[in-house]
Amino acid sequence: MFNLMKMDIYRMFHSVSTWVILAVTAGLAVFFILMTNSDLDAMADDAGYAQEMEAESQADDELQMGIYSDTDPAWISGDIEAGELIGTGMRSGLLTLLCVIFSALFANADQKNGYIKNIAGQLPHRGVLALSKAVAAAIQIFLMMAVFSAGIVLSGMILWGNRICVGPVKDLFLFLAVQYLLNLGFSALIQLLSIVTRSSAFAMTAGILAVMGLLVPVYSLINRAVGQFRPKWNFDITRYVMEGNIPAVGMGAPSEVLIRGCAVGCVFLLISTAIAMLILNKRDVR
Repeated sequence: MFNLMKMDIYRMFHSVSTWVILAVTAGLAVFFILMTNSDLDAMADDAGYAQEMEAESQADDELQMGIYSDTDPAWISGDIEAGELIGTGMRSGLLTLLCVIFSALFANADQKNGYIKNIAGQLPHRGVLALSKAVAAAIQIFLMMAVFSAGIVLSGMILWGNRICVGPVKDLFLFLAVQYLLNLGFSALIQLLSIVTRSSAFAMTAGILAVMGLLVPVYSLINRAVGQFRPKWNFDITRYVMEGNIPAVGMGAPSEVLIRGCAVGCVFLLISTAIAMLILNKRDVR
């Protein structure tokens, strides 16, 4: 088992797609800072634009369609907390989008190069292949979060200088930990879809659609259906999916939001990995 994990980690670090994803992650961090600066310039020139952005930021709890971020009008001339800046970038869904792409590519990469055929016969339980991939993905997502966070802070320091300040370190690491679990849970779900369908393209497309919020109409229909049968429940399915929790978890998020995000990420991670292990254990290797 340990040797299998080492082989998957070795394969990941020697894959071109891994380093391309990390490079794109750094590029997206710079892009996020440039777009944030553009928003701040527009706010400074147009008070109406600032009010519009502030009104949009008050709708954080509602799952929206597309990739978006909330720029704090207080950043126009005041200090900018590094944690708040990183949190805004994480909540935008940019990093999750890259996690989806990496997970879909990595999950079925061994099918193309014959790696799986060479070792599957030597494993008494082929289900550990899914667990090994989950461990490799956990390392990659950690690196992506580190690169994304560092890219945001360094770009912000270059652009805004000493206006970047350090906020509460405890809150920063707390929300980063929950965001990590949510993105890891999303990655496990994408890997499961890739294994079930044997298609990276299908899993990637499904993940991108979810991150972009294109499942909002489906969630709305589910909420209405449940509301008709159990109106007292006040049921909202977006509270129990990753794309509904990722935009809600940031610096200073309420404890119930952090606990719910942690629970959702862990549940999707464990269930998706367990199902993937079961499928691989029973499926014939091609």
